Amino acid sequence: MTFHEELTALDAFFLHAERSEAPLHAGAVYIFDGQPLVAGGRGARGVARTLEERLHLAPRYRQRVRFRPLNLGHPVWVDDPDFDLGHHVRFATLARPGTDDLLLEYAAEVWAERLDVRRPLWELHVVDGLSGGRVALITKVHHAMVDGTSTVDIATVLLDPDPESPAPAPRPWRPRPAPDDLSLAMDTLDGLHRLANVNPLTLPFKLPGLVRGAAQEAMASPWAGAATLALSLVRPGPQLFFNRLIGPDRRLHNLVVPLAELKEIQEIFAATVDDVVLAVVAEATSQWLEERGEPRAGSMRVLCPVSVRDVRRRHPLGSHVSGVVVDLPIGPMPPVTRLARIVAATGELERTGQAVAAGDLSEVTSWVPGTLHVLGSRLASEPRVGLQSRVNMVVTNVPGPRAPFYTGGARMLEVWPFAPVRHTLGLNVALVSYDGGVHIGLSADRDLVPDLERFAGQLEGATAEFTAMARRLRRPFTRGRSAAEDGLPGREPGPHRPPG
Repeated sequence: MTFHEELTALDAFFLHAERSEAPLHAGAVYIFDGQPLVAGGRGARGVARTLEERLHLAPRYRQRVRFRPLNLGHPVWVDDPDFDLGHHVRFATLARPGTDDLLLEYAAEVWAERLDVRRPLWELHVVDGLSGGRVALITKVHHAMVDGTSTVDIATVLLDPDPESPAPAPRPWRPRPAPDDLSLAMDTLDGLHRLANVNPLTLPFKLPGLVRGAAQEAMASPWAGAATLALSLVRPGPQLFFNRLIGPDRRLHNLVVPLAELKEIQEIFAATVDDVVLAVVAEATSQWLEERGEPRAGSMRVLCPVSVRDVRRRHPLGSHVSGVVVDLPIGPMPPVTRLARIVAATGELERTGQAVAAGDLSEVTSWVPGTLHVLGSRLASEPRVGLQSRVNMVVTNVPGPRAPFYTGGARMLEVWPFAPVRHTLGLNVALVSYDGGVHIGLSADRDLVPDLERFAGQLEGATAEFTAMARRLRRPFTRGRSAAEDGLPGREPGPHRPPG
């Protein structure tokens, strides 16, 4: 009995749209204490053994991509008969003094390399030699396997909520045979017949009708946000200095801000944590552009991925991610006004249902023949044509565990998430909450953004400024004390209403 599982249209897109200078994998750097908290614990250094015991919980990690003949249909997942854990778990030791900066340099080199499509699309690098005896795990997983939300779920295969979690016995695994090329080709014939018997001779005449049908299906979506989303993607946006064609080299940086501070700002300004994050990014970008002497546009367009995953499914693999496009004000203005405008903008996006519509639009391509999808994906991967050429930055915020986690009895200290740079998106921001902190990973093209640490400093400064304003608003105004003395642009009725 043979086994195969077809990739979704979105997962197939991630495969076909990948370019040599723009790998499409997700991942993070996890920092662990070097010493386990329990006697006999293997810690992060023994993660290969932990994977041997638990890899059956993530079967996709033993599967590779198989392309159909002539791309007649989407590629499929098949068990890898030559699977070898040694090809995926690698070991390195940093030179002394083993600083975080040296780890970031090493991670940037790892991050710039594409995954081998002939093998299961993931890697894990165990890095020793960090200062303080710490150990780092660098993970890379192709977007065709997971999206930014599900990577947190899959990380729990390696992570435990308790340092004394028992080690399960490894389960034997045998690869299931894959179908031959003829079977894969025959498997797609029904789909081709449903598409009005598309063939190479009639395709040029039928293609306009297929495109019109896709557009009509999209606009007939029951979600009102479809039109809003479409308009937000076709309107040209301002180009910032990092919105140029990227090269193959990467620069990474990380920082941590207290989650309690963001929630304090959220409470005072009647916002969401996502609103606060976007306001911090907008304020930091505005100040950074001024510091660099760059012209400051009135706004920048940010793509915010959101999960459209069905929470009723226990461990759904593959990408189930959509997104909203938010115009962030970055012109000169008081920070509190910037936040108020973002709260209003995201409220309007929620009202129109743009995120739901984005998920619906991404499914329109599910009926397109694989050959057409390959051509369309490659066209979309062109830097001046793809979605990324219409936005300035990606900001992704993933909720993570609030309590500490462990592997092999060693406590996880930090997590640095990173989003891939792509096309003309030379700088992206990824955030994940963990154990009371919001861990921020900055990924950039090495040549376009030589001063990434200065942007990180502006993010810290913007967070501190919004926190100070929230605390001043929480404190009652004293008689005879002016708004200017409190550092605010002006008094508005009610201490919990953000000035417009």
